[in-house]
Amino acid sequence: MMQYQSRTLITAGFMLVLLLLVALAGVGLARLSAVQTHLNNIADKHNAKADIIFSMRHIVRERALSTYAMYIMDNPFDREEELHRFTALASEFMQLRDRLQEIGLNDQEQVAFDKVLDQVRLNQPRQLALIDNITHERYSGVREEILRHNMLRQRALLELLDHMVELGRSEVRKATELASGDYRAAYMTIIMLTVAIILTGLYVASFVVYRARLVEKALAREKEHAEITLHSVGDAVIAADELGNVNYLNPAAEQMTGWRSEEAQGQPLRIVYSIINETTRKPLEHPAMLGVLDCPIAGLDKHTLLISRSGRELAIEDTAAPIRSSDGENIGAIVVFRDVTQQRRLQKELRWQASHDALTGLVNRREFEVMLERMLSSVREQDKQHVLLYLDLDQFKVINDTCGHVAGDELLRQITAIMMPLIRDSDTLARLGGDEFGILLEGCSVPQAQQIGHKLLQSLEEFRFVWQDKIFRVGISIGLVGIHAGNGSSSGVLSAADAACYMAKEKGRNRLWVHQDDDHEVAQRQGEMEWVSRIMHAFDENRFVLYFQSVMPLSATGDFSYREVLVRMLDEKGELVPPMAFIPAAERYGVMSTVDRWVVKTAFAWLARHPSEERLAINISSQSLGDEDFLNYVMEQFRATRLSPRRICFEISETAAIANRNRATHFITALRALGCRFALDDFGSGMSSFAYLKSLPIDFIKIDGAFVRDMIDDKVDFAMVEAVNRIGHVMGIRTTAEYVENGEILEKLRKMGVDYAQGFGLHIPEPLVPLVLGAKGETNTVKEKSFSLDLPVITRPAG
Repeated sequence: MMQYQSRTLITAGFMLVLLLLVALAGVGLARLSAVQTHLNNIADKHNAKADIIFSMRHIVRERALSTYAMYIMDNPFDREEELHRFTALASEFMQLRDRLQEIGLNDQEQVAFDKVLDQVRLNQPRQLALIDNITHERYSGVREEILRHNMLRQRALLELLDHMVELGRSEVRKATELASGDYRAAYMTIIMLTVAIILTGLYVASFVVYRARLVEKALAREKEHAEITLHSVGDAVIAADELGNVNYLNPAAEQMTGWRSEEAQGQPLRIVYSIINETTRKPLEHPAMLGVLDCPIAGLDKHTLLISRSGRELAIEDTAAPIRSSDGENIGAIVVFRDVTQQRRLQKELRWQASHDALTGLVNRREFEVMLERMLSSVREQDKQHVLLYLDLDQFKVINDTCGHVAGDELLRQITAIMMPLIRDSDTLARLGGDEFGILLEGCSVPQAQQIGHKLLQSLEEFRFVWQDKIFRVGISIGLVGIHAGNGSSSGVLSAADAACYMAKEKGRNRLWVHQDDDHEVAQRQGEMEWVSRIMHAFDENRFVLYFQSVMPLSATGDFSYREVLVRMLDEKGELVPPMAFIPAAERYGVMSTVDRWVVKTAFAWLARHPSEERLAINISSQSLGDEDFLNYVMEQFRATRLSPRRICFEISETAAIANRNRATHFITALRALGCRFALDDFGSGMSSFAYLKSLPIDFIKIDGAFVRDMIDDKVDFAMVEAVNRIGHVMGIRTTAEYVENGEILEKLRKMGVDYAQGFGLHIPEPLVPLVLGAKGETNTVKEKSFSLDLPVITRPAG
């Protein structure tokens, strides 16, 4: 507040002095100008009147002389010419009279001028009479009139005119006296204003000196406070002038740079504040070093190193800002920096951990994908060729399960140590997850990559992993994909490499498979992988539906009818997807158990809402049989829906039952005890069907449709169907023939004594739940071929 009042008083004082100076100049100049103007006007007027009066005197004298000249002239022509001159002088006199009247006369001058005019009017008749006598040559008495009377009249007129001149001079003297008075008044005014200005200036100057002393004291206190503050802060501070020379270092800056503030003063900032790029090791030019810092700068370089006077290197972060004067002029710069060596080290470690595998020290999957994207960009821009190797250990799960995770970790480390020397310095080895590795071979052709891949196979073939008292052989399967301009995204390349690696496993493991764009086996594998994603999306969007196909009794032993539940999927457009399009992919990639759970839950709920329906048959996949929690899930659904187990028949494929014999037996036994029935599906497709048949507690055998379909034309197929039917009946198991597509097959089955028949010739599958509308509002139906029979086709029962 005090500073504001002082600034106001100083400003007001200077404004007052300025106003007084302006007033002094204005008043002085105005008064002097007025005096000068007045004098000039009087002088001009007097001179004009004097010129006119002197001209009139001259005319009076010239007319008198002209009169006498005409008198003495003998030549009449000369006399006539002189007469014209005489007359012209009279006209000129009258013009001068008018001009004098226009200029203006004071009262005394006007009285004198009136006398002149009266005298002129009085002399005019006598003058004209005298001229008339001369022009008519009547010379008697003319000479005496000219010398005695005319000259006297002329003299009187001249005296009157001289009197007017004297009156004008008198007026000029009076005006001069008045102007002198005005000048003296203006002079006094200027003196008074000058004194006022001096006094005001002295007051303002004394106040400014007083305030300057206070400001100096305040600045000294602020400087001392600032220095104490700068000495106390942890960040280093360097101040430089507009030329980039150092003028201050705080203690933190002294410690980090190795320069004392007194030694550094006047030194160029680039010498005291020596910084380089951490990566390139090139010196950095700070804008403050050049004195061109115009605006604040934060974080000049993320990789800045400070080289101290002793050569010690410190990682720093710095900011800089210009120092400006009160009028905005750049008068220097301030540089603030701090030691971030420890933080930089931690950041490097975190970046390393984010891009590397902690167990093996290799590049991780995320960084591997980033590097793969760079390679894809380089092949498009520079037409280079690279190769990706996708590696999967063949026996890792066995070792991990047998010896524990510690052994598995040690195996991965040893495998890494074996592979690293076998690749080039320009190549990248990464752990992609679990027991999977990836290698990016930069600037490498496919034949060269195959050689590297075979070296890896050979080295790992010779390797033996020893853990405690156990020795393991470790194999590896490798998928090879060339990276060229025709590749798509990085995910597509990885998918192709994964598929190639899978093919290497399927072809016998411990081998290398080169991906080809026209490789049908790999294309099938990739198609199945895409189906997995589509299946999961269908679950998320509730695009699975249940259909059913009726099973027809053919003999008296077939005392009841039932329906087999069939799962169908709708695609993104609402169109029906055939089961063989997605079920193989679901089985291969472990999704089938999820499908089975959905079918069980949905079918149980539907059957619980339709008590008039007798039974439903539900297919169970091999994955569900191998799932320890699936049996509990089925039990829970029975409890949740309060559905009678007698209304459910589970169908298990022969191959699934044989592959999971123990679990299948436990599953069948537990649910048959509740009242469920079981059918062995696709019987006859396995190599040991009859051997395992006695050990499985089942109620129905479903004869493989591959035999039924061709039994009319193929005697072996006919015999197989007949044998299965006979053995089933001997064991007390009812039989069902699948793929019944015409009446001839149906009649043969009936004569053979098969209990049930099922197929498109009997019943085309239809929705179990209310019809689902497709994408265009059309009813979805199964677009499959039906066959016309000579006997009634079983239709959907009421309800």
